[in-house]
Amino acid sequence: MKRLKIQQDGQIVTVYEQNGAGHRTVVFLHGVGSTGKVWAYQMRGLREAGRMIGIELPGLSGLGELPDTVQELSDLAPFVFRVLDALEVWEAVWVGNSLGGRIALEASLTVPERVQGLVLACSAGVLLPEVHVPNLLELPHSEMDRRLFWQPELFQVLQSDESRAATVRARHLYDQLAARTRAIDLCDRLQEVQAKALVIWGEHDGVIPLPIGAAVAAGIPDAQLLVLERSAHVPQIEQPERVLDAIATFLTELRAE
Repeated sequence: MKRLKIQQDGQIVTVYEQNGAGHRTVVFLHGVGSTGKVWAYQMRGLREAGRMIGIELPGLSGLGELPDTVQELSDLAPFVFRVLDALEVWEAVWVGNSLGGRIALEASLTVPERVQGLVLACSAGVLLPEVHVPNLLELPHSEMDRRLFWQPELFQVLQSDESRAATVRARHLYDQLAARTRAIDLCDRLQEVQAKALVIWGEHDGVIPLPIGAAVAAGIPDAQLLVLERSAHVPQIEQPERVLDAIATFLTELRAE
């Protein structure tokens, strides 16, 4: 897998790229405080389908600064489009976890002709009045980890003081953007999504609970819901093989249509 650095909107953007034999391009987006490598297992596993691209969002990964062109959450999809323009990617399947899912969802609503399909893993962007979505910054680290991971003890040993500090920085930045975002809830626009969608949710997601995932899948006209047991908010890490298999099947179905 290659790691590239390109300049976009005055900031350095890290891009991970895995080339393959197929003609499909798939774009992978991470959540708040995560990195462009969070989808590495799936990117390698899907390389025969074509070109796999993981984009690391400056600032929201906990490293670098957010571009001045991004003043609210809805500015992120246009920013990613500009990164893809620089990479000469004009249409792709978009795969996103958490905030990355919101970006993919907004991309499909704003420039649908460039989104060939959607994979939304525990996606942000939809709220339900009866479902509480916690502010992770208000929680102790142990509770944050429990909400993020089904088995938090397996991932706590991988975290350093530096990685935790980067995550906190990213979440503060996310909160600032969210406070300025006019359309924080995209629930009423789900029926406008034209792309076929695969919605993947961890049964034990304590960040964006499963009822929201069910609402996302029910609201998009052509969507299927996959609920993964023994998984919380980052199913691509906790259930990597099942997520890989699900995306591979989804790409095959898109090719058959």
